Amino acid sequence: YEVMSMTSVQRAEFERMHGYYVSQGERYSFSELWQRVVKARIELLESFAKVKDTDADWSPSTEAWSIREIVHHVLNSSRNTRQLVSALSVGETGDSSQVDPLRAATDISMDELRDELRDDGIEWTTVIHQLPPRPSIKPTAPHSMFGELHARAWFLFQRTHDLDHKGQIESVLTADAYPENLDN
Repeated sequence: YEVMSMTSVQRAEFERMHGYYVSQGERYSFSELWQRVVKARIELLESFAKVKDTDADWSPSTEAWSIREIVHHVLNSSRNTRQLVSALSVGETGDSSQVDPLRAATDISMDELRDELRDDGIEWTTVIHQLPPRPSIKPTAPHSMFGELHARAWFLFQRTHDLDHKGQIESVLTADAYPENLDN
């Protein structure tokens, strides 16, 4: 679907990102892209490594997501994106409707979320070794902002998705009223 209130600057950025995902995905195999994707996942995991359950539900405002909500979102999105990449890689129609799940509260502990997100990253490695290294770029699925993406483009999308949410987590952690910052 089209984002109705998109500015020309946002549209240009989304087109630039679409070009990046598609061209890099066409140029490189899953294995060649793997290092970038895994590095982003490790950086994401490190960004909330010390967040305690007691602080994980705090957010700077009612509109802002808590760290627990962010990590839960990334985990669900990553799982859905992996299914999409797998389907597109073997020539099937992929469902991209769940790659950006809505904000949802969860009571999963931070330790469990860390473990699940780490294991999800490992699962990505396992999955790409079971897929053709350079699948056809013909089957695509739409992203709400970046347009039609093929399997390797979606795989690379996971990298920027992880990094975007790493930044979101860092914003929460550095907010003046974040619980640990009040003690300093």
